[in-house]
Amino acid sequence: MTPGILRQIKTRYKTWDRGKGKTGQLFVDLMSDDATFRSIGGGVEAMAFTRSYRTRKEISAYFEGLIRDWQMIFFNVRLFLVQGDTIAIVCECAWKQRHTGKTVHSPKLDIIRVKDGKMCDFFEYFDTHQAFAACVPGGDVTARKPRPLYKWGGSRTVSGVTSATTANVKTLKKLYAQWNKTKGGTADSYVHVLAPNVLWGSLTGGADPVTFTRTRLSREEVADYFRELDQAFRMNYYKVTDYIAAGPFVLVLADVSFTSRKTGKTFRSPKADLWRFARGKATEFYEYYDTAQAIAAAS
Repeated sequence: MTPGILRQIKTRYKTWDRGKGKTGQLFVDLMSDDATFRSIGGGVEAMAFTRSYRTRKEISAYFEGLIRDWQMIFFNVRLFLVQGDTIAIVCECAWKQRHTGKTVHSPKLDIIRVKDGKMCDFFEYFDTHQAFAACVPGGDVTARKPRPLYKWGGSRTVSGVTSATTANVKTLKKLYAQWNKTKGGTADSYVHVLAPNVLWGSLTGGADPVTFTRTRLSREEVADYFRELDQAFRMNYYKVTDYIAAGPFVLVLADVSFTSRKTGKTFRSPKADLWRFARGKATEFYEYYDTAQAIAAAS
């Protein structure tokens, strides 16, 4: 990836926050004519603008629908993770739904693929359960402003593969292959690669009825997470599609399917797991997926 296109993308994210979501056309201008644009929102009725788009001309409709229905409060970037022609943007955003007045504050992950100096593919993860619920009139509307998770202007760019990066990817490839093959029967293998004090988070954040997804702060607590996950869901498959790695970070992209043991309902979702390592041990983990589907399956 050339420094020029990376610099342009980073500048557009900064402008996106400063312009409070009104500068979407700047992203569109940086896309190839045949670019694809996809969202974990999947074009559900409440947020129809999150449907998939296949050309640069069509993509403008996403930004038009977004700014029509939502008012940005802030958009902060923590990390630009760069490998080859792929950029993963780890960020957070807060928006107010214009028609209901409800506020959403969600961690967010954007994955951009670049080809010939243009953005050719985009995919976004956010808390779909929270966002869809905010589109429904009625209920409580809070006036409290969300508190950012990340400090504005504090984002860092990480690129380059070290011997430690390669070793971390090798470790995760083995773990995920076993995880899928045994249908979730090798949780202990994950626990063994964790540092004693690890920050383990999930996009659902412990929401009912998937309370086991609450934040964990130690290796022992993560072991409890896996036990509670197995009690709540049966894995159907966990198929890894890509590894994006640089420095101490590894982002694992997958397609997953689980069935709720309580309801018998199945959900399928793209999934992204962000790992951070130090001296061969994982010190941080965060998982992104379609939270609305997961919660609906468990309800």
